[in-house]
Amino acid sequence: MSAIVLCLNAGSSSLKFALFDADAAQHASDLPAAMLRGEIDAPGGGSPVLTSVRAGQARQTLKPEAVRGDIGAEVAWLIGWLDRDCGAPRPGVVAHRIVHGGQHYTRATRISPAVFADLQALTSLAPLHQGPGLAGVQAAQAALPEAAQIACFDTAFHANHDDTERRYAIPRSWHERGYQRYGFHGLSFDAISRRLRPALGERALGPVVVAHLGSGASLCGLRKLRSVTTTMGFTALDGLVMGTRCGALDPGLVLQWLQRDGLSAAEVGDMLYKRSGLLGVSEISHDTRELLASTDPRARQAIDLFVASIVRQIGAVAATIGGLDALVFTGGIGTHQPAIRAAVVERLAWLGLALDPAANAAGRLDIASSASRVPILAMDTDEEAVMAAQAATLLLPIAA
Repeated sequence: MSAIVLCLNAGSSSLKFALFDADAAQHASDLPAAMLRGEIDAPGGGSPVLTSVRAGQARQTLKPEAVRGDIGAEVAWLIGWLDRDCGAPRPGVVAHRIVHGGQHYTRATRISPAVFADLQALTSLAPLHQGPGLAGVQAAQAALPEAAQIACFDTAFHANHDDTERRYAIPRSWHERGYQRYGFHGLSFDAISRRLRPALGERALGPVVVAHLGSGASLCGLRKLRSVTTTMGFTALDGLVMGTRCGALDPGLVLQWLQRDGLSAAEVGDMLYKRSGLLGVSEISHDTRELLASTDPRARQAIDLFVASIVRQIGAVAATIGGLDALVFTGGIGTHQPAIRAAVVERLAWLGLALDPAANAAGRLDIASSASRVPILAMDTDEEAVMAAQAATLLLPIAA
């Protein structure tokens, strides 16, 4: 079996990929470095574009022969491009980001037909992600039938939460059927946790809040580099306001929509997953870049609501983990949009947080001012590197 790991990260708005050497991934003291990585996206909703970069070489951009949003077609095209046009070594392992592992899948797992069926049964719990992720599995199985297919779960990083963080105040029998808080973005939070000690020293072991801000957004409270609490729950709807998702919501609203307004379950699901959040409030866009550039008061209102939800939840997470020794921004928005970081930190000044405007504008790692009592970092995440490390650890005897 080839020792090359292809990592496929199907998100709610893009397909990221990376190639790693399995042995290097297993033995890296930090996160392993990719041989090649890239992303298929459709900026502004237009035609799909592949942007890729090979270690030590210039960035390359081209247009895939696949429809953006059809993850199966994109994965099939990508594997063909890697093999035919890119000259990349053929992968012996394909690691897939699978958002929901449910009660039973709490570590990287080789995908068998039985495992695939179990994960498919969880699709309703993460409808924006689970189906596309599994479509990527099927496409990779067809294109690379000899390769080991590995599922790496976003829920796994939160699997050891205490009962009070796991449980809803619902009848016990329903909890035991799996109606629990799971949390998501675990691969991203895992990646950040592996990079904190070099950045913060021993302070990394204290209470740290990590804000993964992107199309989907959530917070994670760490202690001793382990997840203690997170803002998402049973599904990826809870917690922060997001691009098209509502975030925390009074469940009585759903009852009203079903009982009084006559909406079907499908109509409610479509509203909460696809027509709410920044898009629903602004009626302009789900993209914070477009909203920040707009002079429409609805855009400002959507941004203000997004920031308010982040600030509120940072306070709640800090209370749960017993303080705040550092705040870390990550994800597409958290890493690349200084205006959002500035708005959040401004409202947290009472906690002793203060930004260095120049460092924040430049997107440096350390963006706190000398007056800040709490370190503030803007840190790139690397879900693909975590997936490679997990897959290599699982399959090292085979890969070697």
